[in-house]
Amino acid sequence: MLRAALISILCLLIAGCQSPVQHQTGPPLPLRLAYVTRHDCALVQIAVAQGFLRDEGVKVEAQRYDYGKTALQAVLEGKADVATVAETPVMFAALKGQRLSILGSIFTSNRNHAILADRNSGIALPGDLKGRRVAFTSGTTTHMFLSSFLSANGLSSEDVTPVPLAPERIQDALLSGRVDAVSAWGADIKIIARKLAQRSIIFEEPHIYTETFVIAGLTSYVEGNQEAMRRLLRALVRAEEFAARNPKEAQSIVATASGVPVWALSECWSESTRTVGLDHALLITLEEESRWAVKYHLTREAHMLNYLEYIDPRPLLSVKPQAVDQQVLQGDLRP
Repeated sequence: MLRAALISILCLLIAGCQSPVQHQTGPPLPLRLAYVTRHDCALVQIAVAQGFLRDEGVKVEAQRYDYGKTALQAVLEGKADVATVAETPVMFAALKGQRLSILGSIFTSNRNHAILADRNSGIALPGDLKGRRVAFTSGTTTHMFLSSFLSANGLSSEDVTPVPLAPERIQDALLSGRVDAVSAWGADIKIIARKLAQRSIIFEEPHIYTETFVIAGLTSYVEGNQEAMRRLLRALVRAEEFAARNPKEAQSIVATASGVPVWALSECWSESTRTVGLDHALLITLEEESRWAVKYHLTREAHMLNYLEYIDPRPLLSVKPQAVDQQVLQGDLRP
């Protein structure tokens, strides 16, 4: 389409410009930012701790949440302007009719999820999960990963006894024996495994799922606050550069902000990537997860959404144009 072609040309022109990005020197802009206290959200934690948001002219009201689904809910309820959240809750919200705009991804990993089981329950192989009680957090990436893992190992969701739990209850449920296995994420996997010691067994499937953490807000807000979005992304790009130059200091900041033990965070750090970008793979993931949600009757929406309409590349194009995949610019994007 003509508008998509114009945006593509704009991207190329910006990318070819050798002049440094001109930072905003005007008055601070308010922003209510709902972010997650996990390593998935390292760039935001660094940007807050290092004052990058303030330096870029953002008067931030930082709201901390335990996981992305609750952070996004704050946006949907009008309590926050933008949120850090994995792609799965975004997909569910979109299928429920919420008009969201993704500004960019800030984290990706294909090793941030695993199935963790207690050997004392008789589980030694993936097939042993059949008939077992398996905990997960409904509507999150742990839900998606569990379903994908079961399918990859010749099982289905009907072959296990699902136990939906809030993330903070996952660890105790497994340690106490109330469930036989859990679908968990990030540092939780490392911490629970250490507590189980020789009783733990971890099933990983790095080729079936890649988590993508994004910055997203209601389309109506993003449309009307493009300058604030640019400032936010500039701060996150600075955090990305800081983390690349100072990995140990960055990890220390995130460990303090998240409360995750340094040893666990260090292991997770090497298994993930923290860059600001917009990749076509995100669109594919959202479409695949939509088909999964429809297949298992997890949503009333039965038709495929055009997720290009849920991405706004304009702020990132002006801040870090080389990070926007050209394929993302295809389709009838907003002017």
